[in-house]
Amino acid sequence: MRETFTKTFIATLGFDQSSIVRLIGERGLSGGDRVLLITSALPHPRTESALQSIKEFVNKVNPSVRVEVLRLDEKALIDNVVALTKLIESVENPIIDVSGGPKMIAFSLFLAACFSNVRVVYMTTETTGARVEVPTLTISKQLLSDRQVDVLSLLPARVSEISRELKLSKSTISRILNSLTLKGLIYKRSDRVFVPTLTGIILRSLISSSRKIA
Repeated sequence: MRETFTKTFIATLGFDQSSIVRLIGERGLSGGDRVLLITSALPHPRTESALQSIKEFVNKVNPSVRVEVLRLDEKALIDNVVALTKLIESVENPIIDVSGGPKMIAFSLFLAACFSNVRVVYMTTETTGARVEVPTLTISKQLLSDRQVDVLSLLPARVSEISRELKLSKSTISRILNSLTLKGLIYKRSDRVFVPTLTGIILRSLISSSRKIA
């Protein structure tokens, strides 16, 4: 279920707060807004200083606006993408900026925007400081049929194993596997075992989570 905010700024944070401050200044803050900063779980004095500067700026513009911090393990790409995707999908009107912070954290947020069907992500260029809109890709669980989801959930496996488990013909399973391969969600190893790609693993985790909630 989505939380109700007028708009939610979701941005990765490193040593420099300027891109976030400028984005907030351009869009403005109202009482129902929220600022959510994503950074590394490993604390750094310069990051903490940037965080404090943002809190002071937000408090000066609109004291009622919440500033929250989510600290992530940079190495946990899959877990981070899944968690950030759920976060984005839980709020209204997310405004996403991936200019700052550790590269893996910024990349995780960008991927989460793709999985959440966010159309625009902002980034500030390092050379000129100009803000640009970064196009996203659609990697939605809605693009998969129920049978494709069932097959993806059984991988890694061979065609015969999936056919036996789902009680479907090998030709039907082969067609489904070919479709998943074309979507970039799986690949076939030299031993004829079909294995999910990292994208497939993340999508499978998101689908599994949503089924548990339902």
